[in-house]
Amino acid sequence: MNANTGDIAWQVRLGITEGLPEDKQLTGNSSSAGPIATAGGLVFIGATSDQRFRAFDSKTGKQLWEAKLAKNANANPMTYEGKDGKQRVAIVAADTVYVFALP
Repeated sequence: MNANTGDIAWQVRLGITEGLPEDKQLTGNSSSAGPIATAGGLVFIGATSDQRFRAFDSKTGKQLWEAKLAKNANANPMTYEGKDGKQRVAIVAADTVYVFALP
């Protein structure tokens, strides 16, 4: 969403259904949490029922990265800077916290 104009900047179908043929898997899933946007132009979300955590380009909506988790992510992602100065993004999936370092 463009915060200055209220226009939809981009939208994507979020989530896959693995039981379908590969070319028909992008069905979208119900959502259980929200995204987080970074100052570096990334949007992270893991709120789907397909056990994926994804990163999108905030300007274009292009999916840049995806990680398969052991369970469904059920929280909003968070980001923080570690003692080493690297930015990290974290997500909770059931009883596990997954942490990924940004390049």
